[in-house]
Amino acid sequence: MTITKEQHNMSAVILAGGANKRFQGKTKANIQISGVRIITRTIKILHEIFDDIIIVTNNPDQFKGFSHYTLIPDEIKNVGPLGGIHAAMKAAKNDSVFVFASDMPCISSSLIRKHIEFYQKRRCDAAVPRINDFKEPLHSIYNTQIFEKLDTYLKNEHDYSIDSFLKNLNIRYHNLEDTEENRKSFFNINTPQDLSCIELYAEAGNI
Repeated sequence: MTITKEQHNMSAVILAGGANKRFQGKTKANIQISGVRIITRTIKILHEIFDDIIIVTNNPDQFKGFSHYTLIPDEIKNVGPLGGIHAAMKAAKNDSVFVFASDMPCISSSLIRKHIEFYQKRRCDAAVPRINDFKEPLHSIYNTQIFEKLDTYLKNEHDYSIDSFLKNLNIRYHNLEDTEENRKSFFNINTPQDLSCIELYAEAGNI
């Protein structure tokens, strides 16, 4: 089954915030791999699947070329990715949001569609992909009905880790095979060494 735009009620969210200290403050979404910005790669794939695409950024001037999408800042500052998810849920046109980190250059259209199908078959607050013990909450689907719970959590708690918040939710884990292709989809760039690695991967024609 191939999930089309008409077959889901879901918005795509790119979290393009973060301090990016290891990259001298440079926004990782704008890093180029083989001459193409990561966010350009991401948008190309998401555009095929989603009508509503939201970019959460506190620096909208860095994304002028994407002004035809929804660009929004964090409403609650300095709380990490949860702040971006909070802002996106408030702006989303649909009943759920598929959240993506902005520094994942190898996301897979096929895997995204499979994850949407997994979510649609279950009643849950969130669907999170899992490979063995590895979980990726920044390649996950969240029901916007949890907005009030998230809002209350951010205003009253001091542990802003996603894992801590997820303990409050009805989660379904999408267990995936431990393959190179699946792991590649979740590869994110945290350090200059990671960037060098993915550039070699791109030169070999693997992304």
